[in-house]
Amino acid sequence: MLGMAACSPQIATHGNLVDPDALAKIEPGRSDQAVVLSLLGSPSTRGNFNEPTWYYIGQRTERQAFYRPETIERKVVYIDFEPNGQVKSIGALNLEDGSKVAFVDRETPTAGQRVTLIKQLIGNIGRFNNNDNQ
Repeated sequence: MLGMAACSPQIATHGNLVDPDALAKIEPGRSDQAVVLSLLGSPSTRGNFNEPTWYYIGQRTERQAFYRPETIERKVVYIDFEPNGQVKSIGALNLEDGSKVAFVDRETPTAGQRVTLIKQLIGNIGRFNNNDNQ
């Protein structure tokens, strides 16, 4: 019995998965930022450069024993606001809307030369003057 319990998947929720019933109460053109804040809580992040958009980001992961966690659900709800604070539009993205990002292992070369510890020690010989005897 204990062995079977150890193999059962562990499900974890991260972020803010928005309640669909609370989201349905928000009406574009009629609701404002105070209503959204009271129904959904604080957003996970806000738009950059004073962009009046709030983002609610959440995901659910599943982990089986010692394997890597696998994302089973991801939801991003974004709410655009008019300059006066009224809700302009509501949208949602899910796991299928995301795309895989291929990381590149290359390094960007920098200007100059690479200085090692030995070069630093040898390069400093003769640079220090004892001007205290003047």
